[in-house]
Amino acid sequence: MISFRYHLVSIVAIFLALALGIVVGTTALNGPITKDLRNQVNDLKKQRDGLTTQVKALQGQVDDASQFASTYGSQLVAKTLTGQSVIVVSMPGTSSAMQDGISKQISAAGGKIGGQVTLTKDYLDPRRGSGISSLATGPAHPIAWTAPETSDAGQLGGSLLAYVLLGKGQQTDLTQVLGGFAELHMVTVAGGSVTPSTSVVVLGTGTLPAKDYGGAAELALVGALAHGGAKVVVAGDVASAKAGGLVALVRDSATTRSGVSSVDDANSAFGQVSSVLALSAAMKGQQGHYGTEQGADALFPSPTK
Repeated sequence: MISFRYHLVSIVAIFLALALGIVVGTTALNGPITKDLRNQVNDLKKQRDGLTTQVKALQGQVDDASQFASTYGSQLVAKTLTGQSVIVVSMPGTSSAMQDGISKQISAAGGKIGGQVTLTKDYLDPRRGSGISSLATGPAHPIAWTAPETSDAGQLGGSLLAYVLLGKGQQTDLTQVLGGFAELHMVTVAGGSVTPSTSVVVLGTGTLPAKDYGGAAELALVGALAHGGAKVVVAGDVASAKAGGLVALVRDSATTRSGVSSVDDANSAFGQVSSVLALSAAMKGQQGHYGTEQGADALFPSPTK
C-alpha cells in the first residue's frame, strides 16, 4: 500500500530534480548568455558615443551658422526690403531678443518698422472672448468692415485686427480698434502708433495644447492677414514648430501653408536673417517654409535682391 510518506518523498524528489536541472542548465548557458549580453551592451555604448559625436558636430555647425549670420547677416539681407514698411505682430511670450533681432534685420534690409503690436494672454483666453465679440459688434468697429459669419471670438478678433493693420477703412478705424483692444488689455503697441502695411511678420513662441482656443485664435489672425492681401511670414522658435505651436499650425493648415511663409528658428541670428529673406521672397509671390523642423521645405530662402 502506497503511504503518505511515499507521496512526500516522490514530490521532494521531483523538486530536487528540477532544481538540479536549473543549476546544470544555468551553468551550461551562463557563459554564452553573459557573453552575448556583454557584446550587446558594448554595441549600444558604441552607438551612444557615435550619436554623441554627431550631436556635437551638428551643434558646432549650428553655432557656426549663427556666428556667420551675426557677422554677415546684414550684408545678406541688404536692399531686400528697401523702402518697405513692415508691421511686426508678436504673440504672448515672444522674447525681446527675437523681436529686436527681427527688427534689426528689417532695418538692415532697408525696411522700416511700421508698428510693433503685441498680443497679451488675455487675447488668447477663451473666458475673455465676450469682450472681443462686444468690440466687434459695438460702435468701435469700422463701418465698412464686414464681420465673418461666425460667433467665434478668435475669428472675429483676427478679422477686425487684420482689417485695420492692413490699412483698410479710415485712419480713425485703426485708432479706435487698437484703442478698444488696449482697453481690454489684449493688445499693446510699442510707441503708441502703427502705420498700416501689407507686409507683416508674426512672431510666435512655444507650443499650445491640441485644439486649443489660443492656438486657433493665433492662426485665425494669420489667416485673416493673408486673406486680406498681406504678405505674411510667421517666424517662431523650434518649440513653435511642434504640435500646437503657431508655426506647426500654419504648416498643417492647407490654407495658410500655401499662402503664408514660415521660419522655425527665428530665435537665432540665422533664423532672423531667414525671416527677412522669406518676407522679401513673399513680396515677389514666393512662399516657403524654412528651418530644421518638420514641414520645412529648406533650411533657408535663397538670397535674392
